[in-house]
Amino acid sequence: MSAVARSVSPCVGICKLDDAGEYCLGCARTGKEIESWSSLSDMGRQTVWDALPERFTALGIACRRLPWDTAAIRTFVEHSITGAGGTWVVGVLGAVAEFIPKPGAAAATRFAADELIAETEGAAMRLRLNDHVHALTFGHNDYPAATGRIVLAVERTHGGVPARSELTALGEDQKAISSLARREALFDLGLGRNEARFCVRTGDDATARSLRAHVGMAFAEVLTRIGPLLIETNPVRVIESALGRIEISTPIPPPGGKSPTGPHTHLLPDHLASMRALPTGLDLPDTYLPGAIFYPARGQAAPRL
Repeated sequence: MSAVARSVSPCVGICKLDDAGEYCLGCARTGKEIESWSSLSDMGRQTVWDALPERFTALGIACRRLPWDTAAIRTFVEHSITGAGGTWVVGVLGAVAEFIPKPGAAAATRFAADELIAETEGAAMRLRLNDHVHALTFGHNDYPAATGRIVLAVERTHGGVPARSELTALGEDQKAISSLARREALFDLGLGRNEARFCVRTGDDATARSLRAHVGMAFAEVLTRIGPLLIETNPVRVIESALGRIEISTPIPPPGGKSPTGPHTHLLPDHLASMRALPTGLDLPDTYLPGAIFYPARGQAAPRL
C-alpha cells in the first residue's frame, strides 16, 4: 500500500455502526479507531488501512475510499491520460462526455494551480483536483490496488452545478479551456440536475440565433425541436460536473448512428429518465457529488501509483 494512506481517513460520510456496535458501515473502522484516528501514529493508521479490505467484504460495503491524498489523485489522473490507460467520463447516466484519445492519437496534460488540463484531438478536459475531491472504488477484491472503475467524488458542500430545466443562454463561455473559444456562445440544454449539466457552444452566429429562438423550452422538447440543428451544425458539447468539464468537438452521429472512435458524447433520454447520477453499482454516499468516472481500457488495469 502507498504511504499516502497514512494521512488519509477512510471516512466516506456514513457514520453508523453495525448492529453489533463494532464497525462503521461506511469506513469499516471500529469506534475506537475512529475516535483515536487523529492521534494514531503513521504505523497505527497503516495497520488500520491494512485491516479494512477483509472488513469491507464481511460487512458487504461496496463503496470504499482509496488511500490517496490530493497529490496521489493528481498523479493517477495524469498517468491515466498520458499512458492511454482508459476513459474519463463526466456527466450523469444518459448525458455524458467521454474523454479518450483516438487510436494512435496522443493526449497532452498540464497543471494550472489545482486544475489538470488534458487535450487530445477532438476533446479537452479540465478537472479541479483539490482537497475536497476523494477517490472511491466499488467492491473490488484487489482493493486497495483499484484496478477497476474509480469515481472522483466531490464533497457535496463544495460542489454542484445550477439545475436549470429549460434551454438557457449563458452568454460567452468565459470558462472555455481554449482562450480562443471564450467569446463563443454557451447554451445549457436544461437537464435539471445538480450533478451535471449538458451544454452546447457555438461561434456561428446563425446557429446561436436559432438556439436563442428556443430559449425557455423545457428539456423534454429540446431534442425534438433542435436535435436536427445540433446534428447539422455540430456545436461543441460542454459537459460540466462539480469537478470540472469535458469539451467535445467530434461529429454528432445521426439517430441510430454509431459514436465516433475516440472522444464523444451521449445524450439518451431513456437513460436520463432513470434519474440516476451514475450506473448501477456505483452508488455514492449522500455526502458526495459525482465528479468523473475512470474506466480502465479493456484488458488493462488502472494505472498503479
